[in-house]
Amino acid sequence: MVQPFQTKFERNFGPALQTFFEGCRRINHEHMAQNYPRLPKPEFKLEELKVRYRVRRDGSVHAFVCKNTGDVLMPASWSKPAKHARGNIFDEHNGLAKMGIYGPAYLK
Repeated sequence: MVQPFQTKFERNFGPALQTFFEGCRRINHEHMAQNYPRLPKPEFKLEELKVRYRVRRDGSVHAFVCKNTGDVLMPASWSKPAKHARGNIFDEHNGLAKMGIYGPAYLK
């Protein structure tokens, strides 16, 4: 079976997204284990939308990742991200430099 043409961006997007997702979960679970060891760990899910991916933490949105650019976006609502990117899954920190326990940091 012949594989369709994929750009370098498309080949690297899946692994970078998965690393970002695991990093979000790790940051949150480490915080919970250190500060709230008796509480259950939140469940993280990755959902594919038309234009972006949504990272869910239990019943809320943790972050969005743009499919076209790999930008990490802070949620403004359940279905829309805030305007400015907080990182990129292809940067040296895999988009986790400004990631906190509740999602991407506010711009200062």
